[in-house]
Parts: sequence; C-alpha cells; structure tokens
Amino acid sequence: MSSGVSAVNIKKNFGDNEVLKDINLDVKEGELVSILGSSGCGKTTLLRIVAGLEYASSGDVYFGNELQNNISVEKRSIAMVFQKALLFPNMTIAENIAFSLRAKGEKVENLKKRVDEMLELVRLPGFSNRRPGELSGGQEQRVSLARSLIRNPKVLLLDEPLSALDANLRVEMRTFIREIHDNFKMTTLFVTHDQEEAMAISDRIAFMDSGVLEQLGVPESFVSAPESAKVGKFFGCKNLLEGKLQNGKFTIKGLELNTEEHLTRSRVIAAIRQEDLSLSEIGVPDSFAAQIIDWQFVGSRVLVRCDVIADGGGPTVFVEVDRFEDLSRSAKIFIKYSPRRIHLITSKDSN
Repeated sequence: MSSGVSAVNIKKNFGDNEVLKDINLDVKEGELVSILGSSGCGKTTLLRIVAGLEYASSGDVYFGNELQNNISVEKRSIAMVFQKALLFPNMTIAENIAFSLRAKGEKVENLKKRVDEMLELVRLPGFSNRRPGELSGGQEQRVSLARSLIRNPKVLLLDEPLSALDANLRVEMRTFIREIHDNFKMTTLFVTHDQEEAMAISDRIAFMDSGVLEQLGVPESFVSAPESAKVGKFFGCKNLLEGKLQNGKFTIKGLELNTEEHLTRSRVIAAIRQEDLSLSEIGVPDSFAAQIIDWQFVGSRVLVRCDVIADGGGPTVFVEVDRFEDLSRSAKIFIKYSPRRIHLITSKDSN
C-alpha cells in the first residue's frame, strides 16, 4: 500500500547557507514526481529530508496523514536507490536482494520465492548465484531496485540512479523504472538533473533552482507555459524576450508581435520556442523581417540565429528548421509565428 508524501514549509540551513527555502511539495498517492534542477539546487537535500537521512531546520514531512519528523530513517516505510548501486560485493545477488528481509527475521523458506519473484520482475532470472562484480552498471541498478522493492515500501526514493550509466542504457532504464512504478502503483520521488529524463518518466515535475521550488506541473507545462525565465531557459527555450505588452501587442526594440493576451503590462517576458517559428521568403500575416546571421546543427535539426530588422534595432531571434532548409548567411528572410504559441511571463524574475 503506497502513501502520499507532503513536504510542508521545509527550510534547511547548513551553517549560514540556506539550501532549502520554504519548500511546499504535495505528491499524491501512487504518483511519480521528478525533482529536477541543476547541481546545488537542493533537490538531493530535499529527498534526504523525506527519507529521514537529514532533518529540516524547520517544516514538516508527512506520509499520508502521519507526521514523519520524529521517525528515524529505518522506521520510515521507504526504499531508496542511489546513483551507485551499493551492493555488497561479498554476497551473491540473491543474498543482496534478501538482505533486509533476512535482517528482519523472515523465514528462510519464504526468501527464495520472494527473491525469485523480484529477479523475474527486474528481468534478471537465473542471476541468483552471481556476484555484483559480474554485472553491468544497468544490471546492478536493477538488483538495487529489486532489493528496495522486496520490502514493499510505501514510498520509493530514487537519487539520480541513472546518471552513472551511458546514454543508451539510461533511456532503457528510465522506461524500465516507469514500468516498475506502474506495476506497483507506488508513490515515487525521482531526483534528476536531466530534463529529458524528467519529461519522459514523470506524472509531474518539481523544478528547483537555488533552493526554491520554481514550478510544479505536468511535463508539457514546462515547455508550453514556463512560469519564469529560469524555467524557460532550463527547458531549452532560446527566445526569452523582455518587452512591453499593450492591448495584446508585444513590443521589443521596434518589433511588434500579436498575442492572445489582451492586457497591458509595462514589463513582460515573451517565451517563444524556436521550434514554433519558421522561415519564409515572403512576408505573410504574423511574420516579421530578419537577416540570417549563422546556424548550427542541433541533433538532426538546424538552429538558425537571426537579427530582426526593425527601426529600434530589433532583437536576436532563434529559429529551429529542418536540416534540408536552404540557408544563406546575410540573407533577408521573414520569420513566421503563431500568436497562440507566444507564452507571456509576468513574473518579476527576468534572469
């Protein structure tokens, strides 16, 4: 039986360094939430507080309605998987998986059956008598997962479990973790610095920056509706333009764009994703003139840097196009946009 997790007004100081600043996070029962952010943002510290490995300077942690503040880590109904599998090298795989149950005095006749079930679940049947040194990195993490799940915890905590694996194996393992989560319907917190990983695996994402929970929402919202420029930048938006909004018209350095927000703001940021723009040889409604400066390949696509041609000098705008697009440096072109794809950020933060 899983349990929801709530972190309420969590603050954490290490000396004079405030690493968590009034965090409020509510994870529903059976939900998989990724805590995402760059190194040093406080995501692992928050996970360790939920686990009971660290204690908050102030604030509360609940599993369901049960306050966890004074419950030690060994008594919390959690399982935790780390970046490294941390298997006992002198034990067999079966002994590693059964370790926690054996320590609790589980009957020997039950252990083999439970271990075999776990090995089937993590797709390692027949590995019982192998040693950790005989496994690949991905196989070690599968064993680590099996060792965690055999205890039937209410909450599964994953601290960057895929970061030490190569790129192809990370994709395979994140799919596997999602399948395991769906089978167990277990409340899961997944810490990562990789936005692609978080987008692929999560029900919701909690994005942190400098100890602050910047945005909490479904994965698509971070791409289509970032709540701050920090979020937009982290999720790869190349066009974060600060200007003014007057009766639905966004203006910056002589460039005027139509939007679907019929408001007036003296200071607003327009987040326009590069893949939502396109190039044209002729001017059409909802387009503006620009000059191609240069371009570079981004995977199988091409990112084109353009300077807008406008009386006020015009901003620089990036457009992502097909790799077969006919491009020429210094060429005069038009950039087409859709007013409904312009997301306006009215947050005070414009960093």
